Amino acid sequence: MAIWFITGCSTGFGHETALAALARGDKVIATARNPNDVNDLADKGALVIALDLSWPEEKIQSAVNVAIEPFGSVDVLFNNAGVNMVGSLEEVSSKEARAVFDVNYWGHISVTRAVLPYMRAQKSGTIGFNGSMLGWMGMGCVSTYTATKWAIAGLAHCLREEVKDWGINVTVIEPGFFRTQVFGERKNLFPEEGMEEYKVSMEPIRNLVTAVNGRQPGDPEKAARVIVEALTGKGAFEGKELPARLVLGADAVGQVEGILGLEKSSLEEWKSVSVSTDFTLAE
Repeated sequence: MAIWFITGCSTGFGHETALAALARGDKVIATARNPNDVNDLADKGALVIALDLSWPEEKIQSAVNVAIEPFGSVDVLFNNAGVNMVGSLEEVSSKEARAVFDVNYWGHISVTRAVLPYMRAQKSGTIGFNGSMLGWMGMGCVSTYTATKWAIAGLAHCLREEVKDWGINVTVIEPGFFRTQVFGERKNLFPEEGMEEYKVSMEPIRNLVTAVNGRQPGDPEKAARVIVEALTGKGAFEGKELPARLVLGADAVGQVEGILGLEKSSLEEWKSVSVSTDFTLAE
């Protein structure tokens, strides 16, 4: 039986992963900005707490410590909570961009810093970050959100090296398009003030959001079962090293395969120029 701490449990991957963990008999601390949004998880035995990743670090860490206290420790941290923002670099205000980073990056850091002392003390644990296939690629007019996912991927890779000697595993889970509420009606996806100059560039993105919403190929329930197996070392992951990056969804796999191929070709094309910048033996 594992003790979980999961952020962003009101919808999507957080909610489904909490359900999957509870179904296997695990203990779950489920967080949401509004605890009333996860009453069903409380009914199934989860400890529900209010947590907003835009809070100051001290408030986040205090909430985490209070929640963990009844259990004494935590085995699995799933940093799932996140917000989206669709808009060009010029359109998204600094205030809006910082708000996205506060949740998608700094909020995860605050929670992780609160949990790590427990894991180090018991010399075991697993930390998963919810990334995105956009953490491998660039997409016009999604620059702010995409930057947070690249940042999380880099953070996870470094943290993985920093804590491995305590028996702590770290991974970033990178889904493609899954049928969650990420494009739901209540989401503030677009900047408050758009720019006429980017209207043409934004149109395909707006059309994509409309076309994809509710028709995404990925099944969140299936993804949640894989996430639970990955972060507990069960099922397909039993006896194997947890990958540093776990891509979910056929669309994400296809995108990453294509990107790796293009990057390898580019590296080979410019290899002679790249290596020409080293000192020669005579120097």
